[in-house]
Amino acid sequence: MNTSYLHIETPLIESVPLSRRVKGKIWLKMEALQPSGSFKLRGIGYACQHYFSEGAKRFISSSGGNAGIAVAYSGRKLGLPVTVVIPETTTKRAIEA
Repeated sequence: MNTSYLHIETPLIESVPLSRRVKGKIWLKMEALQPSGSFKLRGIGYACQHYFSEGAKRFISSSGGNAGIAVAYSGRKLGLPVTVVIPETTTKRAIEA
């Protein structure tokens, strides 16, 4: 399998206000900077790459949010078709993403 991942290495920054509040160091991992917009791409992208290397021809996901977006992104990057089944209650913003 390709050793390059679909996710990117995101920065880790110290939150000064939170660190002061707890009198220690609080670090924030900036996962919103992932191409899919959330940390979900790390695990889902890895799984998609694994199944792609095993011969998967398409991906199917059920999600009305970040998981579905991560599968869609992974499929696009791997060149595979993706079907995301979403609940009727999914927001218009999530559907457009």
